[in-house]
Amino acid sequence: MKKILLLLVGLLLISCNPEDVPETKGKLDPNAMIVIKPAKGVQLRSTVTGLTALEVVERALAIKFQSHYFGNVYNEDVKDIARSFRETDKDYDTPALLMPGIDVITVEGDYYRDFTHAFNVFITDNQGDTIAYVPDAVINSARPLIEAAYENENYTEVYRLFDEAFTFLPIPISE
Repeated sequence: MKKILLLLVGLLLISCNPEDVPETKGKLDPNAMIVIKPAKGVQLRSTVTGLTALEVVERALAIKFQSHYFGNVYNEDVKDIARSFRETDKDYDTPALLMPGIDVITVEGDYYRDFTHAFNVFITDNQGDTIAYVPDAVINSARPLIEAAYENENYTEVYRLFDEAFTFLPIPISE
């Protein structure tokens, strides 16, 4: 009897089509965070030419950007958008700045375009001075990857991109 049962299980396993097995794409996570890390080559600590990555994170008060999307509605006119960083939005160990993932995928699961279609993205301090920026090319490169993963409902990939795609560069200090 055991041999027949093992034979049946073996036949079932052999007959399974790998295409029938659902791909793990993760689940929607309303608590996900967008990580904005220093670009490769940015000094993490102590430099003479400008702020370090850690200093940017310490001093960051807001991220300001422009977009044709505002409230997820396309506008012909460019809109100025800003969001502030709370102390809990700062990762001093990495160092990195954090934004809520709902700035790209809402709690309801809708794709929100304001940030992924942004340009002129600047990080400012409490004086309103620009201390770092996210190059337009970084946003432009991340957008199609995020949109493709979102359309494919591959939230695991969307959140991986949130962790890896966005980088900032400190503004050099002028003497």
